[in-house]
Amino acid sequence: MRRVTQLDVAREAGVTRAVVSYVLSNSKGSSIRISEQTRNKVVSIAKELGYRVNLSARSLITRRTQNLAMLVPDLANPFYPMQIKGAQIAAHGAGYRMIIFDSSASSEGEQDFLEMALGGVADGVLLSAFHLSSEEVHQLLDAGIPAVGLIEGLGGTGIDMVETDQRKSIECLVDYLASKGHRSIAHLAGDLSTANGRARLEAYRAALAKHGLPSEDAMVLEGNFLREGTAQLVESWYFGLSPARRPDAMVAANDLMAVEAIKALKQRGVSIPGSLAICGIDNIPEASYVEPSLTTVGQDHVAIGRLATRLLIERIEGREDGAPVHKVLPSQLFVRESA
Repeated sequence: MRRVTQLDVAREAGVTRAVVSYVLSNSKGSSIRISEQTRNKVVSIAKELGYRVNLSARSLITRRTQNLAMLVPDLANPFYPMQIKGAQIAAHGAGYRMIIFDSSASSEGEQDFLEMALGGVADGVLLSAFHLSSEEVHQLLDAGIPAVGLIEGLGGTGIDMVETDQRKSIECLVDYLASKGHRSIAHLAGDLSTANGRARLEAYRAALAKHGLPSEDAMVLEGNFLREGTAQLVESWYFGLSPARRPDAMVAANDLMAVEAIKALKQRGVSIPGSLAICGIDNIPEASYVEPSLTTVGQDHVAIGRLATRLLIERIEGREDGAPVHKVLPSQLFVRESA
């Protein structure tokens, strides 16, 4: 079937193509004056004929796609869909569409996203990237594609940032566990090849030192921030320790791994929190429903996505100059049954 054009709408409505273009693009500030009756007629006929905006043609004229692209590491982690929700609310409110790309927390996935973004599919990007280097981020900026970071490891790249203080989140959990009398606290780390994984490990060690607690390599097990592989990792590590060497508490680098640890150890008969108290970070919805429910530190994820998108649109639509904006949103401790 042939695509309906603005000329088709103009002929049916008995007006010029320029009038149709003006009405359907919602143009403002022009000297053209069109009656409400004509405007309604054009809109009605366009709908009746099934007219659709030719986005490729429009982008050639405006040099804008009206698309934003958002890179996330793991759509299976409820943390990211909540951020996406906030981002989409802000994007749609400003007349933009949102493209979502899941990198599977891999360097290869992030490279695919970078190539896609450099290909011009979006006017700006939101980045939750574990592996992109500062030089790679600057490829986007050099190509005129604004970017906003949503993850701590991007803080030194010169782009706007919206995040929570992950170091304070770890410190808060260790403070809480120490106040409950725990003296042997392990860390289920994220991927230590990433800046985020390393930052949370450093924060854990600093928090132990603050309380005069021992920091031992045997009490750190490296995960991947994902569900996959966490249960087997935790089981192998925990039961590989002699009973006398097992810790009495654990801080996981995110809720997803903490939940998997709880499920795996509980299934093997470990009393939680009796034998091992477990905490996480993010306050994902599942934290309230797992048994026992998870003690965690969390943020307003929807607000983070919404604020980051607003900053990005500001960059796209005019605030091109000036120092990078760095917004740090507060987090909150949610004490539940697991610790």
